[in-house]
Amino acid sequence: MEKFMLIFHGGGMEGLSPDEMQVQMGKWFAWIENLNKKQQYVSGEPLLPGGKLVSGKAGKSVTDGPYTEGKEVVGGFFIIKAKDLDEAVAISKDSPDFDFGGSVQVRQVMKMDM
Repeated sequence: MEKFMLIFHGGGMEGLSPDEMQVQMGKWFAWIENLNKKQQYVSGEPLLPGGKLVSGKAGKSVTDGPYTEGKEVVGGFFIIKAKDLDEAVAISKDSPDFDFGGSVQVRQVMKMDM
């Protein structure tokens, strides 16, 4: 099995009632539980809005961002195990955020010998 990162973009729950948020979070927990049963879930976390962007030579430029208004804002990530990219893509299609216009970037994690 290879490791893949699922990077979740957009699909925020802004404007949902507390009950609707609870239902949506239940979908996330059910998805994680299903992946755990199949021994495919490694880890994952949601990300808080905001942060800083560090860039430029020697990281001298530090600006606010990314901003939560953008559909490309990363809202969180999973690390999963899959036999290949096709299986990782199939797993990503169960993301609950598609209902809210979200997208998932699927990237294979490079093995590094240390």
